[in-house]
Amino acid sequence: MPSAKPVVKKHLERTVNFSWSQILEDPRSKINLKWNFDYVINTAFFSMLTGQLDLRKVEDFSENFEERISDTLFHLLLPKIDAEPLRKLIADEVKKAHRNHELLNNDFPIILIAIDGKCSSISKQSVGLFSQKSECNGGVHYLNRVLRAAIVSSKTVLILGQREIHGKTSESTEFIPFMQELISMYGKTNLLGTITVDAGMNALKNADFLVDNGNDYIMALKNPQKKLVELGHKLLVHREKCDKETIEYGNGKIVKRQLFRCSAPEGTNWSHLKQFWRIRQETKNEKGIAVEDRYFITSLDVDILSDAEVMKAIRMHWGIENNANWVFDTAWEEDDSPWCNKAFVFVTLMRILAYNINSRLKERRLRKKNDRERSWKGILQMIYIVLIEMKHELKIEVFATCEV
Repeated sequence: MPSAKPVVKKHLERTVNFSWSQILEDPRSKINLKWNFDYVINTAFFSMLTGQLDLRKVEDFSENFEERISDTLFHLLLPKIDAEPLRKLIADEVKKAHRNHELLNNDFPIILIAIDGKCSSISKQSVGLFSQKSECNGGVHYLNRVLRAAIVSSKTVLILGQREIHGKTSESTEFIPFMQELISMYGKTNLLGTITVDAGMNALKNADFLVDNGNDYIMALKNPQKKLVELGHKLLVHREKCDKETIEYGNGKIVKRQLFRCSAPEGTNWSHLKQFWRIRQETKNEKGIAVEDRYFITSLDVDILSDAEVMKAIRMHWGIENNANWVFDTAWEEDDSPWCNKAFVFVTLMRILAYNINSRLKERRLRKKNDRERSWKGILQMIYIVLIEMKHELKIEVFATCEV
């Protein structure tokens, strides 16, 4: 089997050649500077690409890469950098992947974008604009919260963007402003298709906004939408024959899922609502049987998705949690390793950029000698090795040319 290194090297040569001084503004005084700005930001970015978990590890990486930069410099510099240009950079890289046909729709008839909330724990000393106090199990915790959008109908799951949630607002409140940002960045592409959200963002104003802007929606239902829940229950709960059934075996359990679907009746104030879906999940293991019913509403016409594709769409929605967010929490340990909470926006956007680049690489199916697919940790380790070998080819100026 050919070595994975040439594949990784070629991918990095095409994706990490950023001139940071042309993308981000250096907030430092131009007098008596030691470090070149591009070298500092490249060190941070390469550290993110290789999964360094804190700024001490970034300091160690800088020594292996070229010249050691103290973690103190990163603590002082990163919070001062305006991170907004990173949003456009993320969008540009996603659109580049789209043009290169890397976001093929995985045998699914529509483009599905999942929007979901993500929290990360912080210390009380790091509480800022996007922090929320949470009381749980008798203790007080502080969280930073964001909304993230991911294309989940593609085999390569990429993050399209992020919106930070202010401490006193909610996911539902931030939904429309976030969609406006996504439309401004991706509106001229066909990437924003059907938007799927959980019950926390299910609101008539959000659905109206999507339909008015040419999008369809799939929304989970819970008690806050009491009338819709009651209507869906009335329409579907007494149906004995399901439209589709699947059974999965594994991890010591048997999971049976059944789909019940029907057209939405006229007369609701949701004029664009076309269907109700009910998913009944029965999980059987050594402890017994657990049954859960989940309801969904959608603006999609009945003939757009087959019964099997409806069930696949529901599973895809959780792709942002079970795929992207899982990677952030395991490979990067995002929840426990925030790098620098005072630079929360910069660090999380840089992490998204790194995730997207690495996700595109992982889909090239880099395998070990035993033909097993490499884990995310394995991909990060391989990138580390290749970057260190490439350091002279990258030709990054280490020291600044400055006024004295």
